[in-house]
Amino acid sequence: HMEIVNGELFNVGGGVPCSTSLAELTTLCQQITGHHITIEQVKENRQADIPIYLTDNQKVTKLTGWQPQFTPTAILQDIHAWMVKEQHSLKSILN
Repeated sequence: HMEIVNGELFNVGGGVPCSTSLAELTTLCQQITGHHITIEQVKENRQADIPIYLTDNQKVTKLTGWQPQFTPTAILQDIHAWMVKEQHSLKSILN
């Protein structure tokens, strides 16, 4: 597929099937880590807040057949496992 994609720009991400809200991500993180935090709701939007973002993968899927393969839960579990494994290297930025 290299000749097809060479020089092209693509949006690549989870799209609608992997979409999650910040509240859903927080719940997943709490389930995976076992740590719970209190979150205060802020009713006002900031000027730079993005209400929704979904990646449109149609172009890359049409040209190459690529599609997202990982769920948000699997992605967060992988990140958490990496953070636990590398906690000694991350200590200075996680405290």
